[in-house]
Amino acid sequence: MADLRDILPERLDGRLLWYGTVAKTCTDITQAIPVIIPEFDPMLEWGPCLWQSRDATSLPAKGDRCLVAFDNRRNPWVVAWWPF
Repeated sequence: MADLRDILPERLDGRLLWYGTVAKTCTDITQAIPVIIPEFDPMLEWGPCLWQSRDATSLPAKGDRCLVAFDNRRNPWVVAWWPF
């Protein structure tokens, strides 16, 4: 997985959110997930990312669409996700 600290600053372009897809199916509500941000590299996995749950039972799955935000420490977070 990519280390954001090396390449993110030059790629942000002032954007707060990025379109992405979940790279691997989540099996537990406490598990962080990798994502793919196609505008950076369509094959490169970022993370693992913490993610926002929608309810007590839904888990992100590979291929689900998501919005990825980066905090002030350049850590990626999945702030919303939708089943594909």
